[in-house]
Amino acid sequence: MTFSAILKKDLSKIPFGSRASQLAELSGLIGAVATIAIDGVGAMTISIKTENPSVAARCYRLVKELYQIKPKIKIEKTRKFKEHRAYRVVLDEPVVAKKILEDCLILTYNTEGQAFFANQVPDKYRKQTSQTKAYIRGAFLGSGSVSNPEKTYHLELVGKKTPLANKKIEKKSERSPAANEQCAYLQSIKAILDQYEIKSNLIHRKGHWVLYLKEGSSVVDFLSVIGAHRGLLEMENIRIVKEMRNDVNRQVNCETANLNKTIAASYDQVADIMLIKDQFGLKNLPRNLYQIAELRLNYPDASIKELGERLDPPVGKSGVYHRLKKLNQIAEDLKR
Repeated sequence: MTFSAILKKDLSKIPFGSRASQLAELSGLIGAVATIAIDGVGAMTISIKTENPSVAARCYRLVKELYQIKPKIKIEKTRKFKEHRAYRVVLDEPVVAKKILEDCLILTYNTEGQAFFANQVPDKYRKQTSQTKAYIRGAFLGSGSVSNPEKTYHLELVGKKTPLANKKIEKKSERSPAANEQCAYLQSIKAILDQYEIKSNLIHRKGHWVLYLKEGSSVVDFLSVIGAHRGLLEMENIRIVKEMRNDVNRQVNCETANLNKTIAASYDQVADIMLIKDQFGLKNLPRNLYQIAELRLNYPDASIKELGERLDPPVGKSGVYHRLKKLNQIAEDLKR
């Protein structure tokens, strides 16, 4: 199972809260992925499609708990994989479907009695924290996915497919009405995430509007909001291990770089000293230069600090560096 599938399975086991929270979660599910069909006489049916059996079962239980009815469950085979299945929760009783849409604040009416479908998170669910979290959870169960945190941090909510009115047109203002509605819907969710200081972005990709989170901290905060505590803890553990691994790698890389510098400098210093030894003789050097030359030949891997500590009396790093610099100048003169 993917990390998303495991996460949704755990979310589907969360106990139902109050009736208001249940309606908010159902509203999030319907708003995110449901298809609402209207026939010639205005009768409505609701179809909620998901590839996750746990989500389908959660939706079924929500409807049964709220309305004491049993919606139909249809299993469909998709063409993605040979054994791949999709589950469709269907409410084909027009009276019941209309009642659910009204209770979930998806179907509303103006003062003249005209019906409208909401294209954003209903205001009622934004005012109560428990209902807000339940709504976002429903939207994630229906349209959300999250990458395996071992590989990358990425969570997204994918809107319903909304092709451009003209495929050659890319300006937002000229997209189809359906596309603009889905954009407005995901923007209303984004506004809620902004209130929780969760950084998110909105893009149009392959006929869908997509609200996505890229930072690990944002994904963790989102999981906390929807109540995915088990997934949150697992992701935090992975984040801690990855950060520790990265810290160790940075430290090793830093130490390796310093070691390489030390070895390269030591190689040049030994080459200078050998040149002086062959053409001038080390014993002809001043005592302080002779001592450091002998130490460098005996301890080619030692750092500047370690060479200074071996001198009698000990000398600081700047003193050792100054003496090696003198030896380098002598070698350069001999080369010329």
